[in-house]
Amino acid sequence: MKVYLVGPSVEQKGGVASVVQQLMEVFEKEGLEYSFFPTTSDSNLMARLFLFLRSWFRLTLGCAFRQVDVVHIHTASRGSFLRKSIIAISCLCFNVPYVLHLHGAEFRDFYDKELRWFSKIYLRFVFSRAASVIALSEFWRSWLEENLKIKNVVVVFNGVPFFTGPSEQNSNPLILFMGRLSERKGVHDLIKVMPDILLSIPDAVLELAGDGDIEHFRKLAQGNPQIRFLGWLDDDQRISALSRATVFCLPSSNEGLPMSVLEAMSAGLPVVSTPVGGIPEAVVDGVTGLLVEPGDLNGLTAALSSILSDSEKSKTMGRAGAVRHKTLFSSFAMGQACLDVYKRCCRSS
Repeated sequence: MKVYLVGPSVEQKGGVASVVQQLMEVFEKEGLEYSFFPTTSDSNLMARLFLFLRSWFRLTLGCAFRQVDVVHIHTASRGSFLRKSIIAISCLCFNVPYVLHLHGAEFRDFYDKELRWFSKIYLRFVFSRAASVIALSEFWRSWLEENLKIKNVVVVFNGVPFFTGPSEQNSNPLILFMGRLSERKGVHDLIKVMPDILLSIPDAVLELAGDGDIEHFRKLAQGNPQIRFLGWLDDDQRISALSRATVFCLPSSNEGLPMSVLEAMSAGLPVVSTPVGGIPEAVVDGVTGLLVEPGDLNGLTAALSSILSDSEKSKTMGRAGAVRHKTLFSSFAMGQACLDVYKRCCRSS
């Protein structure tokens, strides 16, 4: 079986690139024959356009000469969907089965609020003709089935490697955030609750790791030296940050299934997050962490304070999260689930 993987360059920042990278590593270990076709990168506009056109041309030739059995397309909203829909239509032209793997927390808003009726028809057509559609969670599967009226949806959880970093002793209770610094990710809320947390836990520290509008949030946190901005972290820096943290926090208002939450679970950290997207299927409230509604500042303060002030609760939740990661959210589990999808697509084509 020969598979084409289509998605962002693995040099690019973000969760989708990380998923693609993990899949390639699993496929190499399993001996699967595959080729990767990057469709975007962090370079300038002309370079990105050239990259997409080159990948599209090479992929189309492979489909035309039947050099591929199934094409696995990773897509999100807006420009990502536009690019990937061109790939999907090319597969249809040569009768090559394709799998659409839906990422992106804002896909609902994209479909409900940004598309006109004829664009919605086109989107539903592209999804309906897929041999299979991969959703990140049962929440997203239900949404796809109800709104796009498609039935060939399968849930494949994101996966991350087993955490192999050292366990660092940190003298201060430390809250870690990792992701793009934005209002959607709840960074405003985290900064706002820190003064209240410091009233009961005066040595607590908040570390914010990621890119985005760092200067805006730095101004918002001005005068609070216990809020630290780490910038974008490479693999070694991310492992170090996870090693020294006490609790991981992602108070997002909208999500798919964030890789950062899974990485925190793999590292044995309790997670404080929100019941949006696929997060409740990863974080078991009261067992592996605590869930609070988006924008609930009092609830966020209470949840973080309760974990930071109770080392036994923190360790117990962290251990439970690590076990749950190993069972459901490892790279191997994700790769095997995708292989099963490919086999079904090949049998039915």
